[in-house]
Amino acid sequence: MTNTEKYNDYLVPYVYKQGHTRKHENPNEEYDVFLGLDSIFSDLYNDNRHDDILNLLKEITKSFNVYHILEDGYKDFEELENLYEILGLNLKIEFEQVKVDVCLESNLSRVNDLFSVESWLKIYHLEVYDSYKSAIDAYTQGHSGACIESCRTCIVSLFSKYKGTEDFAKWMRGAFNTSGDNERNTLADLGNALNVDLNKEDLAVFFNENRNGKLTKTKTIYMIYSMMSDYGTHRNENIIEIPTIEDALFCLRLTDSILYWVYSKNI
Repeated sequence: MTNTEKYNDYLVPYVYKQGHTRKHENPNEEYDVFLGLDSIFSDLYNDNRHDDILNLLKEITKSFNVYHILEDGYKDFEELENLYEILGLNLKIEFEQVKVDVCLESNLSRVNDLFSVESWLKIYHLEVYDSYKSAIDAYTQGHSGACIESCRTCIVSLFSKYKGTEDFAKWMRGAFNTSGDNERNTLADLGNALNVDLNKEDLAVFFNENRNGKLTKTKTIYMIYSMMSDYGTHRNENIIEIPTIEDALFCLRLTDSILYWVYSKNI
């Protein structure tokens, strides 16, 4: 059986007309486009053919019916836009056709990184993967606050794995250990960096250099966590924050980068 024949039962309709006279009959009544595509994507994923996944996603858009999209109120298409966006692909309707572009050239290699990280999380840190998947699901459905909240949970869960065995150790101890800042600084330095050095000005500038050159990476992770707390978990407290879908994608991209950074240090 060839690779093409493997998916025939799912993708070839049982009966369809070709012109005015010819008719095709598929002996297996298993026509199911969803299962067929799911099987193809799963095989490509398992074979590490990540570039082919992107190429297939691009090819599928050629069959989209713009009129049906517009008639259905665009809602399902918006969800699909978000899914493509996660992989760095930009969907748009142009001249009565659905076009797909790569947002950044770096996204082509980034897809391989994402799939590698997902596999690593599923094997070694399943609860972290659950939070990450929740973030993606929330983003896909357009729930910005819930996406950012899950990103925060994902980061806390991940670094909790590296905090050490002491009962008093918190998740930031994991960031401190993972970053390598613990090789040059003490726990007192960590406490001072988080409780004294960091202030509202630091958070507003976000990626500015810290004042004394210590614990740069640890502080940055804490600033990202603080932002995700304000726009995610605590968004309805005190001054209400209303995160946009762009904010959610920003946080999801930051989470991707942090996950890959930790993954690359542990493979």
